[in-house]
Amino acid sequence: MFWHIFVYRLKELLRDPWHIAWNLLFPIALATAFFLGFGNMIKEDPEAFVSIKTGYIAMEDKEFEKVLQSLSRKGENQVLSLQRYETEKEAEKALRAEKIQGYYLQKGGEIVVVVGKNGISATTLHQIVKEYKNQKTVMLQIAKEHPEKVAEIAERMNHRPEFLQQHVFNQYTSPYMNYFYSLIAMAALYGSWLSSTMLAGISANMTERGKRYESAPVKKMTSLLAGILSTMLLQTVFIGILVLYIEFVLKISFGVPLWQVLIVTSVGGVMGIMMGVFIGALVKRPNLQMVISLSVSMVASFLSGLMWGQIRQILEVNAPVVNRLNPAAMLTSCLYNLCNYGMTKDFYRDLYSMLVLIVAMLVISAAVLRRRNYDSL
Repeated sequence: MFWHIFVYRLKELLRDPWHIAWNLLFPIALATAFFLGFGNMIKEDPEAFVSIKTGYIAMEDKEFEKVLQSLSRKGENQVLSLQRYETEKEAEKALRAEKIQGYYLQKGGEIVVVVGKNGISATTLHQIVKEYKNQKTVMLQIAKEHPEKVAEIAERMNHRPEFLQQHVFNQYTSPYMNYFYSLIAMAALYGSWLSSTMLAGISANMTERGKRYESAPVKKMTSLLAGILSTMLLQTVFIGILVLYIEFVLKISFGVPLWQVLIVTSVGGVMGIMMGVFIGALVKRPNLQMVISLSVSMVASFLSGLMWGQIRQILEVNAPVVNRLNPAAMLTSCLYNLCNYGMTKDFYRDLYSMLVLIVAMLVISAAVLRRRNYDSL
């Protein structure tokens, strides 16, 4: 009987074009709109680090020249794009023409940095000199106090991976990806509509079909669990299609193995289903259920950054409790941490928070629905 109800509920939901449109097609359409709006900014992030066009004039300190050469080696972590000039006049001319962003020269034994304007590039060029001087000072101090250790320290420094390099957690990281994380969270919460419809179909106080269900010789919990599992399966498939559409059709990579993203989004989909069951257990009017589900989904999605990307970070600083209680923010933050930093402490915190919320809503809903009785049918 359980599997009969499960299949029946699944067929019923699939035959409803309203659910297909809002739970599957609308998120895909919105993802497409996001892609058309700023998809190129995700694939080619304008804030991404690029090699700094730098010039230098031949100097007496050959060790510093070696440092510059090491930082200009071709590869993913190439910090400098280096150009040598014979005179300061040539370098200054190139700087004014914006062919380079700065140049190095040596005056009175000191290494000097000349930049065109302030910014991250200027800071990086100055930091290279600062780091070099610090290491040089350390070596001179060791040579003075412990000359026997100079060779050992020099060997350690020479075998460092890089003198200075950019550290990238994920080469696909872009602030615009937050909108897609929030979109997936919205789609997950839309599952509450599926479960609200399912619950109305087995509740005698909501629909005529519910009266027939309640009158049938089937345990109430059997019908409820079969209906919940059917909606979970359908919602998981809908969100999986959305994730695959973003990854393979829009060509926007999450930057981590896809199975990890699908597991997290499946948990989010289950959370959305249980939210609908929870609302349906407490609210007895079908129309009011739908209004509450829609309102909660949209407000939660807004606070997770769907319409304004920075709001979740603002709330994290000023009112973190809102993010801890917001199911959409939990899923958005979980995806953000997974795709940018991996399975960190914050990732597990958000994942466990979703699981705890799912269990809490399931227990409360089951207790309320199990005790629901009718004077007559």
